[in-house]
Amino acid sequence: MSYKYRIYRHPAGICLNGKEFISKDNGDIMLFNTIGMAKMWIKKQDPAINLNAEDLMSEYGLDIEQHSPENDYYYEEIET
Repeated sequence: MSYKYRIYRHPAGICLNGKEFISKDNGDIMLFNTIGMAKMWIKKQDPAINLNAEDLMSEYGLDIEQHSPENDYYYEEIET
């Protein structure tokens, strides 16, 4: 099974607060087919962000992770 990717941040920059994901207008988590697509979405939102930064979390408070059971907050997508 191939997993998709999601963008998140920790509210107030504190990792104990859990994760806050980029979401669609209806509240569903936005999922991207590749890390590259997730980075393109970030760049479109804020062209000033350096996507080549070694650590997006420490530089900008954002990160990209695989949407999989190992990363919590996982749900399976239903094909329609």
